[in-house]
Amino acid sequence: MEPDVQRLTCAVCGEGGLVPFLRIEAYPVFQGCVAFETGSQEWAPMPWSECRSCGSAQIMTLPAPSRIYQAGHATGLGAAWARHHAAFADFLCAEASGPIVDVGGGSGTLAAAYRRASGNAAWTILEPNALRAPCLPGDVSVVDGFFDGDALARIGASTVVMCHMLEHVVDLRSTLATLDATLPPDGRICIAWPELENWTAQGMAGALNFEHSIYLTVPRLQSLFAEFGWHLAAKRRWAQNDTCFLAFARGVPATIRIPRGHGARAVSGFFDALRREAVRLTAMLANHDGEAFLMPASIYAQALLALGAPEHRFTALLDNSGAKQGRRLYGTDLPILAPAAALPLARNPAVILNGGAHTAEITAGLRAIHPDVRIVAVAKPDDAVQTSAA
Repeated sequence: MEPDVQRLTCAVCGEGGLVPFLRIEAYPVFQGCVAFETGSQEWAPMPWSECRSCGSAQIMTLPAPSRIYQAGHATGLGAAWARHHAAFADFLCAEASGPIVDVGGGSGTLAAAYRRASGNAAWTILEPNALRAPCLPGDVSVVDGFFDGDALARIGASTVVMCHMLEHVVDLRSTLATLDATLPPDGRICIAWPELENWTAQGMAGALNFEHSIYLTVPRLQSLFAEFGWHLAAKRRWAQNDTCFLAFARGVPATIRIPRGHGARAVSGFFDALRREAVRLTAMLANHDGEAFLMPASIYAQALLALGAPEHRFTALLDNSGAKQGRRLYGTDLPILAPAAALPLARNPAVILNGGAHTAEITAGLRAIHPDVRIVAVAKPDDAVQTSAA
């Protein structure tokens, strides 16, 4: 069995002196939906530490990558993702140079958006366990595998694209060193990066987990790129889900120096807020006379359940993805149903919706199926959640 990953030095600045500050005893390891029965290895402790030097926070012990990424699960579907990918594709048409490798490109929805935006560069997806979308263009190549220097060298791209992928790597410094050593002199690195300082402040359940195991802010990320000889060539903000589109090219301006961050404060506040929300939802469900559902079947449901929402109170999970329906959300015993199949038959249904940027879109869909359904959107944290600006 592949061993767990131990972080002994900071994945951001490379210094030692990681100071533990939070331990969650059991958190789902994999974010996908499965067809097998619940097993004892579906949860793992989540111990967080803060770097004494730069203040970034990170999980000290990670389950093996083969457990975290045991199958594909990110479909990138929905109107919000479609708008995001269209905007990022437009950014790539302006900033990418030469053949493109889309690391962690998933089902290929970004590749399809790039082609629709008249992007004509050669495009290769590098992804373990890729879920190929029906709309994947025929001229897009798919290479099954994890990110490493050998894979990049074989593909031979000039631009590396990472759409909500860089925040998934175990060792940021090692990843940037690989990119620096592999890309040509005129190479580009183009990323869509979640503004974790905003995601945590807003209580977005997808902000921090075993896949997003490092907390650092956008300014510190830019500083890290500069340390490896890459400067920010272009930046565009996608406000709908607090994401930055960043393009980096070789050549370093003056070293970017920013104050020490406060990752422990941001991470602790984030999980405290989710616990408070789980308590609020538990009280609400205790007073609801009818069936209850949780939506969607993703980390957005797993986080609430892991932090105290009562799994036994839910009839099922709801999700619009046909690839998830009929399966079970990992780390839970709850089946996944299509809203159109479950809601018309349910008695006085209530749906707990933790949809993040997709909440409005999902709400409209549920109302179209069952106009009288009670929808309880997960609340944003209160003003007590503070994050660092660095």
